[in-house]
Amino acid sequence: MFAVLARGLADRGHTTTALVAYEPLVDGFRERHVAVQQLPVGHTTLKGGRALREAFQRLGTEVVLVDRARDIRLAAFAAFNRPVAVVYCISAPRPPRDLLTRLAFRRVAFTVFLTEQLAQSAFAEAPFMRRAQHRVIPNGVDCDLYRPDEDAGRAFRRAHQLGDEPVLLGVGALEIEKRWDVLLESLAILGPPVPPLLLCGTGALESDLRAQAQRLNLDVRFVGHLDPLELVAAYNAATCVVHTRPDEVFSLALIEALACGRPVLAAGGGGTPELLGDAGVLAPPENPGTFAGLLRDLLTDPRRRAALGVAARQRALERYSVERMVREYADVVEALP
Repeated sequence: MFAVLARGLADRGHTTTALVAYEPLVDGFRERHVAVQQLPVGHTTLKGGRALREAFQRLGTEVVLVDRARDIRLAAFAAFNRPVAVVYCISAPRPPRDLLTRLAFRRVAFTVFLTEQLAQSAFAEAPFMRRAQHRVIPNGVDCDLYRPDEDAGRAFRRAHQLGDEPVLLGVGALEIEKRWDVLLESLAILGPPVPPLLLCGTGALESDLRAQAQRLNLDVRFVGHLDPLELVAAYNAATCVVHTRPDEVFSLALIEALACGRPVLAAGGGGTPELLGDAGVLAPPENPGTFAGLLRDLLTDPRRRAALGVAARQRALERYSVERMVREYADVVEALP
């Protein structure tokens, strides 16, 4: 998301440079024509702090956006006795509370939260964060790319031999925190006919999930990582998009699904209720039986699915566009002293 934001701020006249720790991150910024430099800032070290301080001086840095506790610590060191404003863009479900970060946080001028729920939980757990100004700015998605496209959906169905029957889609890493196992348990409860489930993503749990699907006699298709155009087609092929992580801070997959005008059924924990609003259906977290019942209701009610799809697209356009995200970040950056 920083690559998208950096490009957007540059288009508004700001000079932006990405300072990254690892080579794989470099390409993402270069693809968006954002200047990028690799520095030894993967850990909180004196070497990293000095390298960052030198970069600040060389670039004439006035504002730095960071998203990790490590980066708060490094930026505080690098900005010592320099007029650099630190903006903390928190995306972790829990705030940093270690002593070094608490001390470094004194240099944070502004905190950006993805949801109001994240802000309130962070302030309750880490009251020291209240000393900085703050604002809720949700991430954005390209609503021109992620949009309703029936032709793309039909083509995807043909390519994957899905026919015209209902299809479920889950998008995200195949890791334990996503709780795809709960989704498979829900499908087993659903009863026949159970729609095929497409899982878009890779991760350590793929073999375990394959074994679970086989044990439960479910049609689960692991399609791996899809490029953006393929992913748009997958969303548009889906009858419902399903999401079972119980503590998701802010799911990019869900706002992509909303932008594509798809009905969504998601576990109602973390920031998901705030993200979906009335444009999706929420289920109690980690409750396969209730999830199955709500999914059955959606699958048998095409009018409701259609209404949810319209509401989803409207919500994405109003709340989750890239243009809105960039504009709100620009407001923050340009108001800093």
